[in-house]
Amino acid sequence: MKIRTFFAVCWVIALGLTAAGQEAPAEPPATPATAEAAETAAPPQDLVPGEAFVNANAAYEAGDYPQAITLYEQLLEGGFENGHAHYNLGNAYLRHGELGHAIASYRRSQGFLPRDEDVRANLAFARKSAKDALAAPEPSAVERTLFFWHYGLSRAELGTLVVVLNALLWLVLMLRIYRRASETLRWTSIVLLLVLLITGGSLAIRHLKPQQVAVVVPQEVDVRSGTTDTALVLFKLHAGTEVRVVDRREGALRIALPEAGRGGWIDAQHAEVVSE
Repeated sequence: MKIRTFFAVCWVIALGLTAAGQEAPAEPPATPATAEAAETAAPPQDLVPGEAFVNANAAYEAGDYPQAITLYEQLLEGGFENGHAHYNLGNAYLRHGELGHAIASYRRSQGFLPRDEDVRANLAFARKSAKDALAAPEPSAVERTLFFWHYGLSRAELGTLVVVLNALLWLVLMLRIYRRASETLRWTSIVLLLVLLITGGSLAIRHLKPQQVAVVVPQEVDVRSGTTDTALVLFKLHAGTEVRVVDRREGALRIALPEAGRGGWIDAQHAEVVSE
């Protein structure tokens, strides 16, 4: 599994932080970690994010996946979040045998990098290891085609597009003050307004009513008819299974499976919830 260094380090530099690195090998080295690598993989607590990212990659390359996971998670919890960090975290989880966490990380990475082929390929690879033969909650090909901007752009890209469209619309409206008879400007303003409404609505949905997907983390969990431990067990799900979240209550998640009418409640601690 290839890890990302170059783009993520550039992202850290853009924040005014010091970092350096290059694309890492596709596979971790077969030899045990050297003393120098072990020292590099254990940074001090006051390490800046760029250095933490580089050290997390070094730990991954050395085969110290628990250390890599710890460093990537510290970086993300500190607010330095991007798709490359989630992608690398997913790779570390997958190497460490934690399928549910890996799939959740890949899904989060896909939210930042919706057109990235590596993320898509690794997510598909991880899904093949899931025990339950359930289709992941994904939009259909028809939906993806009809609403290509909604599913093909990240939230940040949609936000940038809305800002640019808004600026262009106001520019055209100002020009119309001086050229009221221009049919070109009139139709341009109408088209810009329509596109702005469409993309703005899409951005609002992504922020205000995102789809929530629960990824099962333990090797096996009970799906019950209610939120208590005494409720009837309806069926079981296994690590890596992705299901849609329809409700939350008392530390439990109500989930829905692709089959109509099939669902139940699981302990919220047994799943990672990804908002998309």
